[in-house]
Amino acid sequence: MINILKKRQFRILLACISLLLLINMIQETYAKYISSANANSEFSIARWAFLVNTQDVLSNSDFSNTIIPTFDTDTNIATGVIAPTSTGYFDIVIDSSDVDVAFNETITLSQNEDNTVTDLVFTGYSLNNGQVVSLNNLTSTTITSSHALNEQNTVNTYRVYIAWNDNASTETMDNADDADAAVNGEAIIDININFIQSASSS
Repeated sequence: MINILKKRQFRILLACISLLLLINMIQETYAKYISSANANSEFSIARWAFLVNTQDVLSNSDFSNTIIPTFDTDTNIATGVIAPTSTGYFDIVIDSSDVDVAFNETITLSQNEDNTVTDLVFTGYSLNNGQVVSLNNLTSTTITSSHALNEQNTVNTYRVYIAWNDNASTETMDNADDADAAVNGEAIIDININFIQSASSS
């Protein structure tokens, strides 16, 4: 009986040793296939830089000094000033050569809150000397356009036409208001340009 117990103990001990050896062999075998690696990668960031009338609007968003109105010649009005019946235009040149994404562009034109010449209106606009789009003497309007990635024309000129409306049926200022504006008035418009990256189609 004692021999049988000793034999069983020996077999159990032998089985435990075999199990430990097997576990050790499995660990060594799997260890041959364990590895690690590290890396870093630098990505190129898409450019987003706009020039408006040659001014970088990302570093300086106020481009007021670049807007230069041109008034049509009138033998009854001095050069370079606006008066009732005056017509003229100003240019907005947008350069997106350094933009690497598709984007949407919105130009908002309106009368400034300090403007006292309420008959100062937008009569139309053209893009790159194309056909004039009529704005019907509006005091505010929005011009929108979409620009695809890698489009050929990255410099676009908007010519905005303005006038001092003196049409008796549509004007808001009478002759007395016009005369007062010549003494105390201010003719001021606001121009806001908004650029937004186009949403992904995927």
